[in-house]
Amino acid sequence: MHKSLSLRMFPDAMPNRRRVELAADAGFHGVEVNLEPWQEVSLASSDDDLRDLRRMVEAHGLCVSTVYSREQWHTPMSSPDPDKRARCRQVVEALARAAMILGAGSVLIMPGATDNSVLAPEPELVPYDVAYRNALETLRELGRTAGERYRVQLAAENCPGKFLVSPLEFAHFLDEVDSPWVGACLDTGNALWYGFPEHWIPVLGPRVRLVHLKDNRIVGHSGVVPTPLLAGDVNWPAVQESLRGIDYDSWVTAEVFPPYRHHPERLIYETSASMDAILGSFRS
Repeated sequence: MHKSLSLRMFPDAMPNRRRVELAADAGFHGVEVNLEPWQEVSLASSDDDLRDLRRMVEAHGLCVSTVYSREQWHTPMSSPDPDKRARCRQVVEALARAAMILGAGSVLIMPGATDNSVLAPEPELVPYDVAYRNALETLRELGRTAGERYRVQLAAENCPGKFLVSPLEFAHFLDEVDSPWVGACLDTGNALWYGFPEHWIPVLGPRVRLVHLKDNRIVGHSGVVPTPLLAGDVNWPAVQESLRGIDYDSWVTAEVFPPYRHHPERLIYETSASMDAILGSFRS
């Protein structure tokens, strides 16, 4: 497996070059690029800007593991609004093209929500059957127009949107999409919203194309609070065993928020060391 981290783990004001320098020095092999409007490189950037970013990343001995944009939360593929679904298709297709230029093998996908209030500026509540039908139709199309067209994997993440809330349902949904270009991104921390990551992994099995390492602490009966890796309630030995059980050997990407207010570089080094501890059994 290869260690990666999300560039969102750094303060917004930190230049990409400094982020990549720190990632390389901390022992990572790749970076997940977040193409957001407030970042140096976004979905609106030119092909030349994307190529420059790739050259800079590779000059530090790294590669781009995957690409993502949080705009998917604003216009989810599950929306009953056809204009929002059309915009979602445009975003994912643009991400797939950017992934091809950046040399990344995958795009992180938000497969929809019945409640997208976690990140959306204008929350939308969608009946479950409507969300399922719209997301299924849209992702089937994107398997052709984004995945197959640009030869990149579309990895749908188990997101906290009150949708696809069990591994059995998530697996069935991906099987209904029925595309070799569409799989799963298993987020360990997100799984705690509805269950346990070590239960999700064997059910999804070979459908897992990416893994996000995230930790959360369960609070009461209804909430989770993000923590650094190893400081929350994820059962890491059980996660290790489950990943070993499906012979997973691709990217594992740290997604730890928020950045430290002071000395933010410490989060990067600490996360790298925690990942070494979590993944150590795979190297022994």
